[in-house]
Amino acid sequence: MKQAFSWMLVLCLVFSSGCSLLSGKNADQADADKESDGVKVKQAATDVEGMLREGPGKYAGGKYDEEKVKAELDKLPDNLTADEAYNHLVALLAEDYKPELKALENFDPTIKTNIKEPGGVNAPEGELPKQVNVEILLDASGSMAGRVSGGVKMDLAKEAIRNFASKLPEGAQVALRVYGHKGSNQEKDKELSCKSTEVVYPLGAYDKASFQKSLNKFRPTGWTPLAAAIEQAKNDLSENTGENVENIIYVVSDGIETCGGDPVKAAKELHESEIQAIVNIIGFDVDNEGQRALKKVAEAGGGKYTTVNTGEDLRKHLEEEYKRLAKEWEMWGIKSYLETTNIWAEKYDVIDEADVSMIDKCTRERSRMLEAEEYLAEKGKLKGEKDEKSLYDKIWGRWRVLNDYRKENFREVKDRLNQAKNEETQRVREKAEEMEEKYKQ
Repeated sequence: MKQAFSWMLVLCLVFSSGCSLLSGKNADQADADKESDGVKVKQAATDVEGMLREGPGKYAGGKYDEEKVKAELDKLPDNLTADEAYNHLVALLAEDYKPELKALENFDPTIKTNIKEPGGVNAPEGELPKQVNVEILLDASGSMAGRVSGGVKMDLAKEAIRNFASKLPEGAQVALRVYGHKGSNQEKDKELSCKSTEVVYPLGAYDKASFQKSLNKFRPTGWTPLAAAIEQAKNDLSENTGENVENIIYVVSDGIETCGGDPVKAAKELHESEIQAIVNIIGFDVDNEGQRALKKVAEAGGGKYTTVNTGEDLRKHLEEEYKRLAKEWEMWGIKSYLETTNIWAEKYDVIDEADVSMIDKCTRERSRMLEAEEYLAEKGKLKGEKDEKSLYDKIWGRWRVLNDYRKENFREVKDRLNQAKNEETQRVREKAEEMEEKYKQ
């Protein structure tokens, strides 16, 4: 009897466990059913960060269907409190603010223009070099002791070159080589004079005192070894090559080659070498035959030939380079301002689009939730008038929190963007005006 009772107890326990397990399974399934019916929902966020990240609801944005939303609301139990009803509305209708939040978090208000600064004497339009090297080859043959309107040719050339070098672009390097400055222009000294080509100011930054001292080291005496001077200039610039380097030669001479060299060949080789120097010739009081010869040298060197007849002409010609640079800086300022405006506009459009999108979402979400609140009230789903009012206030309160966040944060990034635009505009304007003034002097 005792043994039979024990077996009965075991069987009861087994059946009891099975019933318990079955009961637990049904409970879980019931919870799952409630979840799928939209009845059981999690607590809605009360802080703005939570509100921004808890969406999207089941019928947010383009998924909204008024009849389906009403069907979901019909499934809700009666006597809902304001909190319970609000949780359901958030689960159904909360918008997805993550794209707008991402736009804010990733927004970079920095504005920096990238128009290259004018960097070169005789520089081409568009891409301008970063490093400019200018070498001046000055004819010191005996004929440069002659006079023109304004004074001695050599004195006038030295003064014009000194002024020119003092106004070279910021960062530019300058060298001065003279030729024909030894011996005399007599036949007995021809060999010595034709071998005389010397760097009196090595390639480097302009220093007023040193450059002036270099100009005082020689006087016009001998023959005109123009080809040899151009060939030696190649050695002077041999370490300055590359696509970001511009090498420019200015030859100031009052005559043609008199030492048997071939300046056309020398200029062509220099221009076509890896140095890619441009050879410009300034003919100072040169006759017609000499002008034709020197023009061929300039053409072979990829440069231009210009004739000047007085010291004033020479000065004006060299200063034309600075007028051109002043104009380039003016255009740089205009282009930089336009680029600043374009960058600002593109960035403003991005952040303004996100701002407008959030306005639309906040407004749409509020309207849909208020319609749902009215439907719940009509259906008697809410516990009482107090809950109706509380739910109404919660919906408007949510809108105010989100809208205040939007206004504060989007206004801040727009202010920072506008400040960046003003700072960059001021920077390029001041730089352009500074450089224009420098080259107009």
